[in-house]
Amino acid sequence: MAIGQFVNVVTGSVGYLLTMSGYEKDFRNSVLISGPIAVGLGFALVPFYGAIGSAIATAVAVATQNLVAVWWVKKRLGFNTLPVWR
Repeated sequence: MAIGQFVNVVTGSVGYLLTMSGYEKDFRNSVLISGPIAVGLGFALVPFYGAIGSAIATAVAVATQNLVAVWWVKKRLGFNTLPVWR
């Protein structure tokens, strides 16, 4: 969970940025991409690893959602909010 939240912190408030800029559909698409990943990983990991599997699934979903939203911000607004890729 800490790694997923670290990605969330590093990427910044990309979800709010997309929503306030009028690109709600792009943010929705990033949620629609990360949601099935979370559910699939949950079904795959929780029976074998329990709470650790659930934490891994959630961390991957949070990181995926934010990284896809970073991509949408770069594409739509023209700047990168992720300082690692500068």
